[in-house]
Amino acid sequence: MLGHLATALATQAPTVLVLLVGLVLTVTAGRRLPRRPRLLALFGLGVLLVSSVLTLAWVLLAPRLIDGSFGSSDGEDFGWREFQLVNTAYSAVMALAYPLGLGLVIAAVLTGRRATGPAAAPAGGWPPAGPAPTPGPAPTPGPAPTAAGQPAPGWPTAVPGHAPTQWDGLTRPDAPTGGAGQR
Repeated sequence: MLGHLATALATQAPTVLVLLVGLVLTVTAGRRLPRRPRLLALFGLGVLLVSSVLTLAWVLLAPRLIDGSFGSSDGEDFGWREFQLVNTAYSAVMALAYPLGLGLVIAAVLTGRRATGPAAAPAGGWPPAGPAPTPGPAPTPGPAPTAAGQPAPGWPTAVPGHAPTQWDGLTRPDAPTGGAGQR
């Protein structure tokens, strides 16, 4: 029994410790976290902690229920039918508790956040959308500076007007296809 206890504690203790540390950090965060995300995190971590402690209790109790050493006061053993009922109840609680706790933690991370920085570019593939090409000499792949002197969106280049540093001569996206020396 001591080996089973040590194994159960060794497998469940890290989860319990992480959840306890998360609860302590969330409680001590105080005003650094907005109220709603802090409460969601507290409830989510609390639900996960309770479910983890229940799992530890079940892992320790189940073998005693199975081998019959957990008898009732009138001397009757805990039967297979009773074990199935308790196991089904435990499974139902865990099937609800873990997704609920995890969902609350995810909601805490995502609640109350404001978008920062520039807006994301529209989804699409390469090359980036731009004006229709005009007949004439081939454009250089580097971004041309804007009127304000800031580089325009485009490939980052080490030298203006040259291919980006991450592309070599044969793997550039705008390299001509076919021909000798191409990969």
